[in-house]
Amino acid sequence: MKFRLKNITSRRAFLIYVIVSILITVCSVYMLSNLITDVTKKANESEARLNFIKKHELMSREFSRFLEQENRIKHALKISNKSNLSANIKVLSSVQSINSMIVDNWFQINDEKIEFGNDSVSDEIKKDITNFIAKNQTTVRSNTVIKQGKEWVWRIYFKTISKNHTTVRCGYDISLKKLHDNFSTVDKAASNYAFVFDKAGTCVYHPDSTFIGKNIYDFSAIKPSDTIFTYKKDPNRTSASDFLKLDYTKRVTMSEFLKLDVISFTTRLDIKNLPWYISISFPKMIEDETVLLTKKYSTWIYSITTVMLLLIFYLFSYANRRAYKEKGIVIKEKNKLLVENEKIIKEKALIQLQQLKEQINPHFLFNSLNSLYMLIGSDIKTAQKFTLNLSRIYRYLIDPPEKNVVPLKDELLFIEKYIFLQQTRFKEELFFSIEIEDESALNKFIPYLAFQVVVENAIKHNTATQENPLTTKILIKANQVIISNNLQKKLNAEPSTKFGLNYLQSIYNYYSNNEFETSEKDGSFVCILPLLSIHS
Repeated sequence: MKFRLKNITSRRAFLIYVIVSILITVCSVYMLSNLITDVTKKANESEARLNFIKKHELMSREFSRFLEQENRIKHALKISNKSNLSANIKVLSSVQSINSMIVDNWFQINDEKIEFGNDSVSDEIKKDITNFIAKNQTTVRSNTVIKQGKEWVWRIYFKTISKNHTTVRCGYDISLKKLHDNFSTVDKAASNYAFVFDKAGTCVYHPDSTFIGKNIYDFSAIKPSDTIFTYKKDPNRTSASDFLKLDYTKRVTMSEFLKLDVISFTTRLDIKNLPWYISISFPKMIEDETVLLTKKYSTWIYSITTVMLLLIFYLFSYANRRAYKEKGIVIKEKNKLLVENEKIIKEKALIQLQQLKEQINPHFLFNSLNSLYMLIGSDIKTAQKFTLNLSRIYRYLIDPPEKNVVPLKDELLFIEKYIFLQQTRFKEELFFSIEIEDESALNKFIPYLAFQVVVENAIKHNTATQENPLTTKILIKANQVIISNNLQKKLNAEPSTKFGLNYLQSIYNYYSNNEFETSEKDGSFVCILPLLSIHS
């Protein structure tokens, strides 16, 4: 049998195409809608669990900040003697009092007089604290929620004993109302909400401040059984510890806050020495709406696809012409990209050329040789180390990398030598610190001489004396390096060309990274250097 183009494009054939396409679309929409519904529900459940974990980590981190005072007191007790212990702890209490959420704080050394962090504490509160300490002489640590006048406070109390048997009792009250106001600014964009309560069910934090201090079992759907977690056996384990802990309970309830159904997760607040619980809720209607929207959109997609397939039969010739035109456009865009690539290569070459000019800085070399001359007559060993570091610095400078980026660990070794030269020259006028939060960052890349550019700018544009030293801090995080220094701008400073910062900006532009940032705030200059992942 012979087929002709006329037969397969006739009206009858087209009618058959339409009917078959409609039947396929209806069946596909029906089957795939059910499949998409199941997949969407599982995805929403996974997303809710992930958001629950993120919210839990956020709240744990925020609450843990209020328990750091115990470590500071222990450190003060460790480094102090009897004569200065009281003064050192008083300084820590005064610093803590600056926080507006701290209503009052106090400490007692052995059985001496109770000292308060500020003088504005009322006699009634002093009496209350005296009675509290008397009742808790043997208590090592406690976290309680109490009512102080008309306001609820979180009272943190701990006792620590030094090796020489010196006993220090400390405590402080945190306003739960101010704590609520502070937390209301954290994670505002989240689609969930959380509340925190203690073992007795007393509400410590809630987005509705009227619930603070009340028993959550009275106003919410949470039950005491939700704070008792079961254990699930792991079939892959055979030892005595063959049970895995399920650290949260999940239920669908009516929200006392949103007045609608929510998916509620309840778990322990992940903070050492704080036996509290947290409940995190997500609106269930968001999950239902997502499923309905997915069905709606999938129906539209298949309907539109069917119409498009039918139109193809009538648009063969048009499609051929369009394909030809698009091919011409692609060729034109390709040529344009080649031109842009050539411009980028030229810009890179110019940057490297200018960089090489900046590398061997005669002024820096002159100052270094002058410092070396002074050292030779006074400190031979330091002079030898100074000479070795200077030679290694210039070896690093005269061999620039091809792509203008180097591993962070190489740049870190270079800046340590550079800092040694500067500190040898300026002695106590300069302070530097390097802190590494994430060791994995050392294998990532950073623009060549990035540290030198920022550190040299700090020295160039700021004054440094023994009374007011210039302090520069290098903090290495997982995906970025933050360099900051205190601002002590020179009165008659040379006009800044900003070549160094412009050079860094050009490098990040070349690698399509727009997170490079410099700013002045709170009396400090801060430079954020994003780390690059370069694949060979």
